[in-house]
Amino acid sequence: MEIGILDIKSSLPCFETFGYLPTKIVDENNLNEIKDLDALIIPGGSLIERGVNLEVIKEFDGYIIGICSGFQILGERIDIGRKSEKPKIVEGLGLLEVEFSPLVCTDWVKFKAFDNIEGEGFHCHTYGDVKIYGKTKVLTVSKVKKLNYKFKEKEIISGAYKNKVFGTLVHRFLDNGEVRDKFFEIFKVSEEEKEEIFKKNKILREELRKRALAYKEYKESLGKRGVVLLGTSSNAGKTLLTTSLTYHLDGKVFVAKIGGDVRDIVPSLYLLREEMGKYNSIEIGGRGWCSVEEFKEFVKNSKYNYYIVEGVMGVLTGALKNISSYQVAKKLGFPVYIIASCNLSGIEGAFLESLIYKKFLEENGVKVEGIILNKVYNFELFEKIKKLAEKYNIKVYGVKKLGEEKRGLIPEVEIDYHEFCKKAKELNLKLEIPKISLREVEEEEFLKELDKFMANLLT
Repeated sequence: MEIGILDIKSSLPCFETFGYLPTKIVDENNLNEIKDLDALIIPGGSLIERGVNLEVIKEFDGYIIGICSGFQILGERIDIGRKSEKPKIVEGLGLLEVEFSPLVCTDWVKFKAFDNIEGEGFHCHTYGDVKIYGKTKVLTVSKVKKLNYKFKEKEIISGAYKNKVFGTLVHRFLDNGEVRDKFFEIFKVSEEEKEEIFKKNKILREELRKRALAYKEYKESLGKRGVVLLGTSSNAGKTLLTTSLTYHLDGKVFVAKIGGDVRDIVPSLYLLREEMGKYNSIEIGGRGWCSVEEFKEFVKNSKYNYYIVEGVMGVLTGALKNISSYQVAKKLGFPVYIIASCNLSGIEGAFLESLIYKKFLEENGVKVEGIILNKVYNFELFEKIKKLAEKYNIKVYGVKKLGEEKRGLIPEVEIDYHEFCKKAKELNLKLEIPKISLREVEEEEFLKELDKFMANLLT
C-alpha cells in the first residue's frame, strides 16, 4: 500500500509522525503521481495563506486524511477575516461539506474520534470554528480549555469525514495508536503490509528531514547552549529573530515558546523540520504544555546543541502575577537577549528602555547577553549608540526593517511560513549563545525586586 504525504512549500510534513504511515513523498514535481496512491495525507501548514492550487486532488479516488489546514482545504469555504469587519472567504476543494470561521485555539487537547476512540493531540489554528452540513459526519470532538485567548472549557467539533475523505484540526491525531489501527482497518491493511509501511516510512522520514531549509545535526563539541529572547513589548520582533537564529546556528536546535501560543515558533519548526510536542511550550499562568521544571529535565536528557526560547509579550508583562517571561528565564537559569523595536520611541528611546530592563534583570539574577534594536531606520544613528554602548562593554545589535514582519499581540494576520522564513534567512546577527548551567533559583516577589531596584535607581 502506498500512502503519500504532501510536501510542498508552506506545508509541515515533519510537524508530527502521522502514525508512521506515509510511504511516498508528493511534492510540486510529482503531484500528478497522486493518482497512483492508495491514500494521501495533507499535513498542516500555511496552505490557505499561500493559496496553493491543489485541484488535482479532486480527481483522486483513494483515501484522504487532512490535518489542520490540510483539513480546511478539503472543505467548502474558510473565513480568514478574523480582524476584518466583513468575512474574507477562501474557497476550498469542496470534498467535505464543512465551513470554517475564525476561532483561535492552541491547546493540548483530549479528543474523541469515531464516537468511541479517545486520544490526545494539540490544536494550532486561527480559524477553527467548524460547521458541518449535508452528508458529512463528525469525526473528532476536542475538549479545549481556551478559545480566542480566554479560558473557556468546552467541547468543540474538530473533525469531519465523508466517504473516503477525513479531516481534523487535531495535530498528532494519527500518532494515537487506536486511531492508526482504525485507519489500518479502514484501509484493509494486512499485518505483512503494516511491516512494509513502517519500513518505507523510516526511510521516508529521514529523506523529509534532509529536505529541511535548515538541516541540522548534533555536534558533541558544542555542548548545550541556550538563550531566552525577551521583547520590551509585543511586536518587538521576537518571532522573526527566533526564526533567523534557528536558520543560522550551526548545530542541532530546539525551539520553545513561553506560553501557549505555539503559532509563533511554527516558522522555526518549518525551517528545521522538527516535530511539535509537549516541550515546545513552557507553561505560564495556566497557558502552555509543560512546566519550567519539566522543560529543565527535558534539556538535561535531550541531545540538542541550542535551546532557543521565545518570550511572550513584554519582559515584565504578568510579573505581578508571577507569570512573566523574565521570571521563566530566571527559573531556567538561561541568559537573555533584550529586543526592542525602534518604530515607536526611536533608536534612542528603544536603547534607553532596553538599558533599564538590562539593569533590572541583572540586579535580580538574570544574565543579559546583549540588546537587539529591531526595525532600525538609520544606521548612522545606530552606530553612535553602538559605539557608546561598547564603552561600557554592552553588546548592541541592529536589525533593519524587513518589510511587513508583523505578528503582534494577537497574530491574527497569519503568515505564509515559506515567505516569512525567506525574510528571516536574510538576517544573520551572529549572536553568541552561551553554554547553559541549569540551576535552582530562589524566587522573590516581583514587588520586592522592583522596590529594591527603585531604591537603587532613585536614591
